[in-house]
Amino acid sequence: MRVIIALILFSVTFAKAEDSTQVSVDFVKRDSTANNENVFFDCGLSHRYKNTLGTSGVPIMNFEPLIANPYEARIGFIGQPSEERLRMDIGASFDLFDLGGNSTFGADLMTYTRLRSVGRFKFPVETTDYYFGVNSAFTFHDSPIFGNLFYGTEQLRLRLAHISSHLIDGYTIDNEFISDPFIYSREFLEVIYRVNIYSRDANREVYPYLGINYVFSKIPNDIQTIELISGIEFTEKLSESTDFEMGYNFSLRGFNDNYYGVSNAQAGLRYNFSKNRAIFIGIYAYDGLSMHGMFFNQKDSYIGIGTQVYYF
Repeated sequence: MRVIIALILFSVTFAKAEDSTQVSVDFVKRDSTANNENVFFDCGLSHRYKNTLGTSGVPIMNFEPLIANPYEARIGFIGQPSEERLRMDIGASFDLFDLGGNSTFGADLMTYTRLRSVGRFKFPVETTDYYFGVNSAFTFHDSPIFGNLFYGTEQLRLRLAHISSHLIDGYTIDNEFISDPFIYSREFLEVIYRVNIYSRDANREVYPYLGINYVFSKIPNDIQTIELISGIEFTEKLSESTDFEMGYNFSLRGFNDNYYGVSNAQAGLRYNFSKNRAIFIGIYAYDGLSMHGMFFNQKDSYIGIGTQVYYF
């Protein structure tokens, strides 16, 4: 609880500092190359933002969940035909209140479930990971690191979270677990810095990002304390209601003083029914240490087809 309070105080202080140096809080930037001084370039609202506007015209999510990072909020499933398994993600990230200066404080509540297929639309649950935490996001329209080298914004997200993992009765044979369950729990602080680069017509966007995950409490103890995160995302508007999205996330995770690369990617089409309702259908790929705590020292490798539902 003391850590959460400290994060809130840090967020408020950071937001006030940002607010004091910001010229305008409008999500627009003047196109310096235009002859008409009334022409503005919309650099603060990505395609994903534009489809999730609140009644005030401000994005409901200050920092949209990363496309390919496996530990993000999703509602959907991924079928893995080669493994005869299914992954189901159920969760949400949302901003609770505005801190001022284009910064927000929010919450994350997610589950990541691995199921196996036994035919006839039956999918016994093998394991589930429970994620809950808080987040704080900051958007910089004056680009504190890269200045005016590109049309876009920069964003910082802090997440303080807990993950625990549990074996379920679907991971049994004759009512006996295939491997013994154990306690898996980790609490961590994650920092992600993302650069949002927009094309002049705002129909194409690129989002490279870097981050670090510091695990300050863990069971078992052989989980590595530091995790490095990197990735890049790309979106293109195909029509008024359809976007193409793709992302690649690479992280270094490990155990017993050894690190291993973990690759995660997805690409597909997002169809927007309204400003805050959409569905994504695409291809997913995963290769590296399992994202599920009960199998943290085992490797997963699969290509799947799945879907996600966006509801706000």
